[in-house]
Amino acid sequence: MNKKAIYNFVTKINAVKNLKDMADTINTEFIQLTGAYASWVSLINWNNNQVEVRKILTTERFKQDKNLEKEVKNIKQTISDFYKNFGLEEIYEHLSYMSNTNKILKPIIYRNNILGYVGLISADKNFNKNYITEVEILIEYISARLEIITLYDEKRRNARERTEFLASVSHEFKTPLNAIIGFCDLLSENIENEENLKYLHNISNNSVYLMSLIKNILEYARSDSQPLTIKKERIRTKQLINEILQNFDEMRKEKNITFNYTLSDIIVNADLIRFKQLIYNLISNAIKFSKENSSVSIVTYVNRKKEFVFEIRDKGDGISKKDITKIFNFFTQVNRSELKRQQGSGVGLALCRKILQAHGGEIYVKSKLHQGSTFWFTLPLKQKSKSKSKSE
Repeated sequence: MNKKAIYNFVTKINAVKNLKDMADTINTEFIQLTGAYASWVSLINWNNNQVEVRKILTTERFKQDKNLEKEVKNIKQTISDFYKNFGLEEIYEHLSYMSNTNKILKPIIYRNNILGYVGLISADKNFNKNYITEVEILIEYISARLEIITLYDEKRRNARERTEFLASVSHEFKTPLNAIIGFCDLLSENIENEENLKYLHNISNNSVYLMSLIKNILEYARSDSQPLTIKKERIRTKQLINEILQNFDEMRKEKNITFNYTLSDIIVNADLIRFKQLIYNLISNAIKFSKENSSVSIVTYVNRKKEFVFEIRDKGDGISKKDITKIFNFFTQVNRSELKRQQGSGVGLALCRKILQAHGGEIYVKSKLHQGSTFWFTLPLKQKSKSKSKSE
């Protein structure tokens, strides 16, 4: 078995993405490389310790030799019994004992657990001697690939469980929050004391803010489990953004923040709800992380690539260089431990990016710590045949 053959074997193994394809590839390649009469694989799902895949590939020579057929049957049954009743060391020792002359039996080991084994058989009494070293080398590559597949499956399962948990908890939170907000509105009609009314107003504002965070988490749970669906329509951006800005009057007045904006009258084709979500999140973040008595600047225009651009600049805390690369990841927050003024859910910007990528656009940031931040996103004014996402 030459180096080129080993390289080709490893290349094919590295392209496999699930246990069934792994078993098929192992059998096919080992028969081609060693000339074995038959190759069989048993793979265990490490997460539940159950044999998940059993595959065998035989040649015409194997089918014509009843003794070999009977020998393989006995080996498979014996090893199956060992799986159920013995530990790693005993199984390893038994496989080594049975691997001789015309047979090669090797366990696939990962994290001190057997993930299965590979069996090869031939009529050649020197078969083991001629190929055992190369097979052992290739088993190492198989183990490494199985580790990656197992970790990927584990990560995917954990992500699904996390999404279901977030959706369930978020729904439970919404009911009492809606009650708090509703009773605050009722009480405000009957309270005349200005100080008490101010306290009530703070309760209501914070409840509304918490509700928005929960909505973002629910949105994440939905988008993580299935692709975003968008329904495009013609949107007059200047009019819509002006309307959205009015909703932030109270929020900016509390911190004495001035809005400076220049909005071009541009029409885009986008999902109305998602587009609003983009603008709301970016304006909310700009105010939230701005210093008191500062300003937020907004401008919209069409760039040289014929893309709609929304740009928002604040004079807030800024973001360090090491944090910029991760702010668009779900549930990631920059280090603001020394600031203590506002904290986010780590969802808003990640959702913005996902929404924009669904539209064929992208979001960018430029910032320096303690010197403010500039966020901007682009939306193509003409439909692209295929868009690629990128990180900035």
